[in-house]
Amino acid sequence: MDLFTLAAAFVVALSLLGADTVIHSGSVAVEVVAAPQITRMTTPSIDLPTLEEEFEEQLNRIAGTHSVIEPQEIRSTREQGIGMALAQAAKVENLAYALQAELGYRPDKLRLALFIDGGELRGLISGNSHLVGSFREVMVPAKEESLVAFVRRCALWGGSQIAPYSTALFLMQTHAADQDFRDAVALAAHAKGRLPATPLSMDRSLFDNLLGMIALFKNDPKAAKAAFEAAVAADPTSPVPVLNAAFADLELDDFRQAAQRMQRLIEAAPPPNKVLLGTAYATWAAALLGSHDAEGADRLLARSIEINPDSSSALDLWAEAKDVKGDHAAAADLRRRALESATTFENYAEVAALYFHLSWQDNQPVTRSKFSNPEVVTFH
Repeated sequence: MDLFTLAAAFVVALSLLGADTVIHSGSVAVEVVAAPQITRMTTPSIDLPTLEEEFEEQLNRIAGTHSVIEPQEIRSTREQGIGMALAQAAKVENLAYALQAELGYRPDKLRLALFIDGGELRGLISGNSHLVGSFREVMVPAKEESLVAFVRRCALWGGSQIAPYSTALFLMQTHAADQDFRDAVALAAHAKGRLPATPLSMDRSLFDNLLGMIALFKNDPKAAKAAFEAAVAADPTSPVPVLNAAFADLELDDFRQAAQRMQRLIEAAPPPNKVLLGTAYATWAAALLGSHDAEGADRLLARSIEINPDSSSALDLWAEAKDVKGDHAAAADLRRRALESATTFENYAEVAALYFHLSWQDNQPVTRSKFSNPEVVTFH
């Protein structure tokens, strides 16, 4: 190969490695290894690819939480870029890794090694994250915990290192039914403790908002309001804690404050996202219902549905407004539409209106919503 051809090949390889860097940025390289005797310990036996799939699938469940964070903190991958594949074929992968490092690319990595120590199963989780650097931890199965469940729990711990916020959010959603939020609260508190004590922090705002959500699950709107207002102070540009602070106002029967928050948000900094903007109008409408202004609430809910036609929670609240006005036929039609939209209704995991009913009557406890983001089910 002449010098010109070699130089041209180097330029092409460098370009492909650069493309790999862009395409796979934000992803997590996943690996699971096991001592030979591990799969023989299970009945029926489980092969290594199955364990790796279970490990990766748990990471994908964390990443699949419908969040305001875009892109998500975590995206598992075992795909290999074209540039790296060519480098490995030419047996110059070490040079390729060095070039990628020079390009600023160091992928997050997560590795689970299953081994036997003193006749007992252990899991060594190690890796590196752009958030926390390198990490490693040896985990021990709980009593009577299956191998698959243990692998999933190891993935959950690894996810908490790679993507602490997404993992805490996933834990909150997972335990919405049993309300065992200890792990979510502990992870959020630990992550907050590692943040710099700056007045403004998007990350701290996210965790404060999450803690406010958990306070609502515990029917503690006062604590929730304090957490949401701390989240607003940490990131005044985010509409999510403002929406949730107004939700807490409603739960505390402070309808005037809730209305003022939503009016300021919509007039001064309307969210470009249709889900959030539609929720702002619906929250404002609930405040007007609480203030005995059914006509005003009706107009705001019409606007909310115009912005986001598939919001089951807004449609159901509009039905309540129609009932207050005495238009029971329209209310019945809106409830039908709310049920029909429930198959496509989507909201973000950080928004209180996803989980709870917008309260507009005095002295009402925090009540779970009849609607939630649908599970994806297909038959084909």
